[in-house]
Amino acid sequence: MKYLMKAVIFMICISAFSIRAGALTQLVRGQVMDQETRTPLYGANVMIAGTNLGGSTDENGWFRISGVPLGRYDIQVFYMGYEQMTIPEIPVHSGKEVVLNVEMRESVIYTQALTVMPSIDKEKPLNAMATTSARTFSVEETRRYAGGLDDPARMASGFAGVTTGQVQDNAIIIRGNAPNGILWRLEGIEIPNPNHFADGNYDGGGLVTLFSSQLLDNSDFMTGAFPGEYGNALSGVFDMNLRNGNNEQHEYAFQAGILGIDVAAEGPFQKGSPGSYLFNYRYSTTALLTPILNTEQIPKYQDLSFKLNFPTRQAGTFSLWGIGGVDTNLEYASDDPDDWTIDWERIGYEWKARVGAAGLTHKITTGDNTYISTTLASTANKVSFHQERYDDRLELQKVQWIDSETGKHTLSAFVNHKFNARYANKTGVAVNYLFYDQNFRAALDNVPPMRSYIRESGGDLHTQTYSQSSLRITQDLTLNPGLHFEFFHLNRHFSVEPRIGLQYAFKPGQSLSLAYGMHSQLPDIRVYLTRGENGIPVNRDLDFMKAHHVVLAYDRSLTENVRLKIEPYFQALSDVPVVRDSSYSFANFKSQWFFDHPLVNGGTGRNAGIDITLERFLNNNYYYLLTASVFSSKYTGGDGVERNTRYARNLVLNALFGREFHIGRNNVLGLNGRFTAMGGERRSPVHLPLTQARQEIVYDETRAFEMQNPTSYVLDLTLTWRINRKSVSHVWALQVKNALGARSINEPSYNCLTNMVEKDYDTIVLPSLSYKVEF
Repeated sequence: MKYLMKAVIFMICISAFSIRAGALTQLVRGQVMDQETRTPLYGANVMIAGTNLGGSTDENGWFRISGVPLGRYDIQVFYMGYEQMTIPEIPVHSGKEVVLNVEMRESVIYTQALTVMPSIDKEKPLNAMATTSARTFSVEETRRYAGGLDDPARMASGFAGVTTGQVQDNAIIIRGNAPNGILWRLEGIEIPNPNHFADGNYDGGGLVTLFSSQLLDNSDFMTGAFPGEYGNALSGVFDMNLRNGNNEQHEYAFQAGILGIDVAAEGPFQKGSPGSYLFNYRYSTTALLTPILNTEQIPKYQDLSFKLNFPTRQAGTFSLWGIGGVDTNLEYASDDPDDWTIDWERIGYEWKARVGAAGLTHKITTGDNTYISTTLASTANKVSFHQERYDDRLELQKVQWIDSETGKHTLSAFVNHKFNARYANKTGVAVNYLFYDQNFRAALDNVPPMRSYIRESGGDLHTQTYSQSSLRITQDLTLNPGLHFEFFHLNRHFSVEPRIGLQYAFKPGQSLSLAYGMHSQLPDIRVYLTRGENGIPVNRDLDFMKAHHVVLAYDRSLTENVRLKIEPYFQALSDVPVVRDSSYSFANFKSQWFFDHPLVNGGTGRNAGIDITLERFLNNNYYYLLTASVFSSKYTGGDGVERNTRYARNLVLNALFGREFHIGRNNVLGLNGRFTAMGGERRSPVHLPLTQARQEIVYDETRAFEMQNPTSYVLDLTLTWRINRKSVSHVWALQVKNALGARSINEPSYNCLTNMVEKDYDTIVLPSLSYKVEF
């Protein structure tokens, strides 16, 4: 809290120098196009709600509204024959122009009049074929929502149906599913886990995302029964997009804070050119956090993101894009036996990771109703983890040695065709060539010599095809049928996955939706390459894991800015990898590099619950988001016994709130908070006799996940102070994760001196103070 008070005092002091400036204005511009065909709409009317400012689009769909006073506005768009729409909560600041991409949907009922005011539908996903369990989010929300830390995953943890791992990790658990069940996509391409220090505590999570808030555009987050174009995922989807750079003027941003230093630039390649560039580089020596986190680890990371956009007159639009990150983490072992109260204190490691994705995308509209997108992309993930341990003779011995390089080359294409206002179809294919070069060695029970678990290089094909339609039977009734197909060449297994959704707006402001989807996911490639003690791969024949999702949703607009959403759901998991005659199951996957036993697709699971969301969109300078999720999560392992999963937390409550105060004519003070009450993660009891005999923690797997950690109560705070000047903005931000100092419960430790099991707690408070200038 002392960081918060100092920041408040500092911001109040500097406000004395900023409130005297005269009123400033900014340019708001953008392009309006058809949602399905990307055809520019000529003559659309765009209005700034609450003002008399507006404009119309030209023959290329572009509009310009100059002289817009600084503030936050709803942007209303009208076009004859199309559904009227409102883009809410658009911030207008002095340091950057506002450039919008507006996609409108053709109306089933053609009307000459423009008398019906558009309703705010902020939560509606960008993908119009997503029927339930989907919403869009903006980059601005990742900063504004307390606890977001400019990270899409941390921000999404405030949505209904989502729980989290530990404070220092951004892994998210959707409706009781393991964190690695999420699909990450960028520009329509599946990418590796896009986090720094990925898969450290939880497979699927990390310290902080590679995505820069300077580059992200509005994106979709889905928690179940997603449309046919999404495959290789069991629990949810992050469908991320990079925005185009400003194609009229050069703009820059610089940010310095505890989590790193960012430099961003964007603009046209040359004056009058429609093309643009956009990039961001971030460097962080998180050794700055070492005194705060009370850790001996020395983590460092850096990342680069970019997008180059090249529109042409006749040949469509080409874009070159990419993200990449580099991580290094060191921890030194103690060579003093007096420090060896637990075994970890005699262990040191070096962890290096490289992850990246890059692609060339071509988009073109042919005729009046067909839109084609083609992408060539490559992704790669290289990890080296070398761990050594002092033995009783004070000699360092290698105990884990991992060198892994995986990735894929992808050709992806889809055709989006609008037959008429009622019927549109999107059909596509993605051919992925998976390549790998892996060498996994480890010493059994940390006693040399090391055994080889994986030593293999090569490649295999993973192909996905899909077709997804939207049939608007009436203006109020929409049917979204789809089909997804996957084939894995390594073992010639395939998966046929039907998807269907139905939405009925039975009253103004009220709708009912029902969606079903079968989804599947491949285990990580290292699972297929794992060798048994005889050196022969033991898991080559593993099939896809599968899940049937059924979601019912009731959505009601209580007022223009307040909506209520209730979603009961059921998920049935099958073909889950398990170990025969054991409680082990991939339904509880957390983080594991080595597999000692052969796996079979004999496990099942079921997740059932209800998600409730009450949300007030930011209007009249305040907002709130209240969510509640009540659920159960069960699984059956290789022994046929049904148990709670590791992630059966049963209850999570979130309350987010925020207020903006306009000080003077041009400055904004933002106060945001979030309170979370969440049931504890489940764990297995320690088998004390075996633990004492082996002098390491051994769990009683016959009683798997019988115990549950206590409910956690976490408070997050965000304080922002924006100073607008002519053509420049200064932004101070203080973000505090876990301001109350709630304890994180780690795995228990075995004390070598007392021969007893000890509980292990961490109290981690993450304060992030930053300064950003936009000009």
